[in-house]
Amino acid sequence: MKTFKHIALDLELEQPNTNPQTPDSKLTEEKIIQVGYVIYEIEPEFKVLKKVSSFVDIGVPLSEFIKKLTGISDSDILTGVSIEEAFRELTMDANAFETIRVVKQWGGGDMDCLQREVPEEKWEFGRSACNIKHMYQVYAEANGQNRSGGLKKSMKRCGLTFEGGAHDAAIDAFNTAKFHTFLHRVMKKGGYDAK
Repeated sequence: MKTFKHIALDLELEQPNTNPQTPDSKLTEEKIIQVGYVIYEIEPEFKVLKKVSSFVDIGVPLSEFIKKLTGISDSDILTGVSIEEAFRELTMDANAFETIRVVKQWGGGDMDCLQREVPEEKWEFGRSACNIKHMYQVYAEANGQNRSGGLKKSMKRCGLTFEGGAHDAAIDAFNTAKFHTFLHRVMKKGGYDAK
């Protein structure tokens, strides 16, 4: 039986100076500051094959709010790579592992952000995304659960533990992969005990 490999993506962003929380931002539009992804298998068991975190140099210091929220420092950004380099690494890994070209993400914005920042001529990767938050909301509705909340709270409702600290792209990508695995198994096997 062929084992399919998946990729879960998460991004951390610096916000523009128009955002009330980041009036000290040097940007007029949001920019990616960290790319995190996990390549994983669901069957026969959840297994992480590769976990990557890349800081992205946006050329300016970060706002105080984003530094506190993410724990990312100005020195992380200054020693980071370009968004094109981070994307190239993601593409090479996806090709090397022959992942399914539908990226798993929590919420709907990460692939949109990536497509805005990576020039079209450099895009060598599928543009489709599976929103795991939407998958959970359908599951929650069917099981009489609250549909609202972030990844950590939603996982807890399903008896799963969020591992690591929030607002780190690689950690959030890992937990998205873990939650996707749970929801996939629920759909495949049926019932709540699919973890």
